[in-house]
Amino acid sequence: MKKIFTCPHCKAVLNPSVKILLVLGYRKKKGMILLSPQPGNYKYICDPSFEKHLTPGAKLKFSCPVCTEDLTSPTNSQFVELRMTTADREPRRVEFSRIYGKNATFIYDEEDVVSFGDGADDLGLGNFFGA
Repeated sequence: MKKIFTCPHCKAVLNPSVKILLVLGYRKKKGMILLSPQPGNYKYICDPSFEKHLTPGAKLKFSCPVCTEDLTSPTNSQFVELRMTTADREPRRVEFSRIYGKNATFIYDEEDVVSFGDGADDLGLGNFFGA
């Protein structure tokens, strides 16, 4: 079942093909990044000349390639927020770590939270749900 990822600001589809396409920023550098739409798969593709400037723990800025809005989660500044829709479910909020080297993803629906990644326990759920 195909997962459709959209920008929470402009609702643009961010994975019109196989990968999720986002703009990535670090310090004064910008580049494009392709992410897997499969939660828990942390393989990505980006320009090696951009990646060579990154060190574990660096806080990255992700933005929408359509509206250019910052995708930092309003509930936790350590995460990026997108929307995910599948054919059989209502849109859900997806948040993933924007800390380079921290693999953590959370999928929220009205009743439950599902986590992925070895960094999910480290980052925890303490500051979610706007509380």
